[in-house]
Amino acid sequence: MPKTNRSSLALWLFSLVCAIMAGHALYLYSLLPDKVATHFGVSGTPDAWGAKPTFFLWYFITTIILAAVLLWTPRFLSKIPTSLINLPNKDYWLAPERKNETLAYIGRGSLLFGSGTLLFLLDIIHQSFRVSLGQASGLNHVWTSIAVYLIFCAFWTTALFRRFGRKN
Repeated sequence: MPKTNRSSLALWLFSLVCAIMAGHALYLYSLLPDKVATHFGVSGTPDAWGAKPTFFLWYFITTIILAAVLLWTPRFLSKIPTSLINLPNKDYWLAPERKNETLAYIGRGSLLFGSGTLLFLLDIIHQSFRVSLGQASGLNHVWTSIAVYLIFCAFWTTALFRRFGRKN
């Protein structure tokens, strides 16, 4: 697959996840009660409740900041000196003849990592919405969600080290 198609696919997936999160929040906002579960104990049961508008404000702020950081990472990396970029075999991968391809790979990886992170956030928030709607007494599968996310992070990190840990 051409590099531009892979970049477009990563951006499309990231944009889709962001749109799903926005649609999810907008749809459920009117269905949720004025007080929603805002904090959960280790067992997954709610131990704090708060105002729905405040919860949604933080939900949107968190999502927007995360999305902005992940979207701007590649642009930011292309503007800073390579001495400030921490990458295995940096001299090889950031040499002028490979720098653009390396930064494009990091950009795609950032978007894919962001998609996974936003899906994790969406899952946890959806579980909390179910509690607030009275459909569950606690977070149904929080530990499974965390385990899946950590496995995803391990695979993503391994892929980065496999790519940049050696010189091609």
